Amino acid sequence: MVLGALWIGIAADAKPAPAPPCPGVRFLTGTALLPDAPGFDALVVDAQGQVAISTGCDPVAARLRQLKTGVRLRVRWKNCVGLANVRLTATVDANGCATASGTLRARRTKPTPFTAAPSTCGDGKVDAATGEQCDAGHDCSVGGPCAACSCGLTTTTTLPGLFEQPNPWTLDVSGLTKSAKSDAIIQTLNDAGGWGGPNAKLQIDFSFHLLRATASDPRRTFVASQGYTTPDCDAPFSFPMPIGGAIEGQPGYACDVGNDDCHFLIVDPPTKRLIELYLATKSGTTLRTGCGIAWDLTRAYPDNLRGDQCTSADAGGFPIGAMLFTADEVAAGEIPHAIRFILPNERIKQGDTPQSAPPHGVYVHPATHAGAPQGIGEFPPYGVRFRLRADYPLATLPSDGARVIARAMQKYGMLLADGGNIALTAATDTYTTHKWDDPDVAVDSHSLFDLAVTDFEVVGLGPEIVNTYDCVPNP
Repeated sequence: MVLGALWIGIAADAKPAPAPPCPGVRFLTGTALLPDAPGFDALVVDAQGQVAISTGCDPVAARLRQLKTGVRLRVRWKNCVGLANVRLTATVDANGCATASGTLRARRTKPTPFTAAPSTCGDGKVDAATGEQCDAGHDCSVGGPCAACSCGLTTTTTLPGLFEQPNPWTLDVSGLTKSAKSDAIIQTLNDAGGWGGPNAKLQIDFSFHLLRATASDPRRTFVASQGYTTPDCDAPFSFPMPIGGAIEGQPGYACDVGNDDCHFLIVDPPTKRLIELYLATKSGTTLRTGCGIAWDLTRAYPDNLRGDQCTSADAGGFPIGAMLFTADEVAAGEIPHAIRFILPNERIKQGDTPQSAPPHGVYVHPATHAGAPQGIGEFPPYGVRFRLRADYPLATLPSDGARVIARAMQKYGMLLADGGNIALTAATDTYTTHKWDDPDVAVDSHSLFDLAVTDFEVVGLGPEIVNTYDCVPNP
């Protein structure tokens, strides 16, 4: 009886094995671990806790142990690529999946220490297993170009009439009368320092990738992250992930969602949808996101878009891709839509009533949601439309491309969509035919520095709506 009680106590104290760390992530080593490897090896742990080395060690169940620094795994193969009694000991950073480090041993060979990092585009290694074709131009058989780890990738983002029907961002506002509150809003914003950011200028951010899919692109269904916003965001759905594509500010589909917005934007012509994800990142074969929206390109959305109190991948509830301007549009001589702009939260109107106090705020249509506005007084609210004054001397701008952008601001205006420090957002030229530094485009981040807040006026200002976070989706 005593021995039986002792055995039961020991069993109760045994710790359960931890979950397999970073399933599906390809950790690439700095050097080859196995004979005949192409300069590096890939270490992969699957969801069942099996470990493989891509160039010759098939999946084998590992022994897992939780450590303060991650999960330690031990694996043994009888034979791998001519090596006998192969043993791997490694620690995987289970939280951020940033590194895997350890030692490989085999009979009659010296121990091989290694440190590995997740496979990403731009890491200096061409990982063909993930669809990479190149890391630099010299990797391509024709000598380049190498864009987003694909040879010769020139996917254009200019689509004739991205949305097939008229929508609030395609409204010509050049003939609208200036709003009664325009002077007060402009003066308040100007007195607060203008556009915001380190230089208080109308600066352009080129970090957003806008992809275009084809019918042959691989498709997958995203996984909703913890805290996924419902009913504002759509239930997980299938979407295309072109090989060589990328998330906002990244060379590939991996993104640090703890520190970045990580927007994934793609136009899907076969299904006539604009797909936008927020806080998106790919780990192994899984893409997780904090919000997924599929905009219908055949629809004329009402003034409250997808529904009042509903956010989207953009805080104001807008489709981001619909208001990004591209190098292709500028080269064509016309941007046929309003332009997305942002302001610091302290320069976006919070509201004048107790109901609009933080964390609520106010918005006006065509916005359907407010982020975290903190401005007290006549600051511009979410959804406000600024229009560049008709008599602005366009000839003073530094290039024809800058003038194309300014003319769009005179015809369609700019819509306040989010909080932040760099006022304007354009698409990168990674996936466009034309480039921002082409002579017929010639646009950089400073091209519109001369446009001051006082060069704009407010038009089409509707009544303020207090943000309640109670999304009511439209049918």
